[in-house]
Amino acid sequence: MRTMPRRQALRLVAACAAASVAAPVLRVLPCAAAPRLSPLHEERLLLGTIVGMTVLASSPQQAREALEAAFATVRRLETTFSRYQATTPVAILNSTGRIQGVPQELTTVVNHGLWLHRATGGQFDMTVAPLVNLLERTQGQPHPADLRHALALVDSARIHMAGSTISLGHDMAITLDGIAKGYIADQAAETLCRHGIEHFLVDAGGDIRAQGSPEGHPHGRPWAIAIEDPNKMGQYPATIHLHQGAVATSGGYERAFDPQGQHHHLVDPRSGRSPQHIRSVSVVAPTVMEADGLATALSVMSPRQALDLVRGLPQCACLLVTTSGAVLASPGWPA
Repeated sequence: MRTMPRRQALRLVAACAAASVAAPVLRVLPCAAAPRLSPLHEERLLLGTIVGMTVLASSPQQAREALEAAFATVRRLETTFSRYQATTPVAILNSTGRIQGVPQELTTVVNHGLWLHRATGGQFDMTVAPLVNLLERTQGQPHPADLRHALALVDSARIHMAGSTISLGHDMAITLDGIAKGYIADQAAETLCRHGIEHFLVDAGGDIRAQGSPEGHPHGRPWAIAIEDPNKMGQYPATIHLHQGAVATSGGYERAFDPQGQHHHLVDPRSGRSPQHIRSVSVVAPTVMEADGLATALSVMSPRQALDLVRGLPQCACLLVTTSGAVLASPGWPA
């Protein structure tokens, strides 16, 4: 998932295990940088995962300053979107049902979530938080009455936005886990651009934004990114190459609520059950927020529904790995 020598990669694996961080689902394949540019790669534990950034700059000082600014952007936005820290805007909204003076970043993400809710016919829904919490508490085996109650709270159409005020229906709560990390990766990339970095890769736990070339040449080779094997056997379903754009992968195998992995964090908002048709979905799109949210939505669809939806979305493509082992690519998927 990231550009590094084998020894450093092994150290990262050990660090991830020690921190109990879920393994990322994409891997960036290494490539040598141009001698005239100063490459710098750094990883930090943020957003509940490993966030890695690689930049190529005109000097070591520019590279260091750009990376520090980009990581500062990630830390700042983490305190906006987390629903686990009581003082964040999302946590306050969930506890009180209403919040005024919300940051522009939150408005942007919620508006995109509402658009995605409409575009997917409700199969992407930010208000699944009560449902996900219930399934986590009960290891995917809730009492039928509790499940019906949680499902009654799921409906993004009941999110009301007026200027900088957001309000929810009674007892409702939102989670931006399926979209906010992508937005944060985009903002880190924008920070790097503002610091004059033309060649970079941002990897927020498998949500990737790339620009330029790992060689640092205007016409150099693109970044090579391998799609992770859902079975963790090292058999990558595909490798894509990006000069510009984003890719994100979603898979229920990353966070299960039961030992068998039948119930996980990807939940159909209509039934409350984890879908069993697709093992993983990878999406390429202009931004990571688009790729992240769309990958989440496609994961709860049938393969045919997922492919049909993506065909109608400009500049987007997907790769599906089904539970039967089939690998299906939509038109436009980069070989």
